[in-house]
Amino acid sequence: MRKHLKSKHRIDIEVALSRIQATALQQLQQLYLRVEGSGQTNEIDRQVFQKHLDKAIINEALVSLIVVRNLSFSAVEWPEFHTLCQVLNPELHNFVCTSHSTIKVKIEQAFYTYKDIVRKKLQSALTRIHLSIDIWTSPNRLLLVAVTGDFVDCIEEKHIKALLALRPVAGHSGEAQFDILLLIIQDFGIVRKLGAVQADNSSTNDTLC
Repeated sequence: MRKHLKSKHRIDIEVALSRIQATALQQLQQLYLRVEGSGQTNEIDRQVFQKHLDKAIINEALVSLIVVRNLSFSAVEWPEFHTLCQVLNPELHNFVCTSHSTIKVKIEQAFYTYKDIVRKKLQSALTRIHLSIDIWTSPNRLLLVAVTGDFVDCIEEKHIKALLALRPVAGHSGEAQFDILLLIIQDFGIVRKLGAVQADNSSTNDTLC
């Protein structure tokens, strides 16, 4: 009933504490005030703050922030960043990475972890893997070949599109592209699950396909 009133009618009914709960709460408050008066609450506060910190989760969130927002690895060395973290939780200074070289390693580890997840999804797909391939020129004039895969996932039974690779390529020729493509499909173990390969209308792609 309380959930219904709150969700449907925005009426929040406060539940009164039982006599036992009220007495226990009062005793806890008195105990804390007594300890606070003797200057012994620092250790209690530290343990409370640390209780909610998980280094693995913090690192995962930090890697996601840097990669998705395309931040410099040196962001973890910004004093302002660590000031913000410690405002949110004073104990974070022992949990947040402070070296750009360390965050580089963590990003590489995350890359291989997620790549392995994609590999397993591809290998267990309900359908063949249909590839799309195209070449892009980076701002510093490097040729990069992008390969995406389309398939139906066996767990969720829905269509998924995944970027499989973005690698440097020697040129636009079909042979150069094929050399890269073959390495990619062998790396993901999907040679026998390969479906259609789609490219643009460049004449060099006739050789590729």
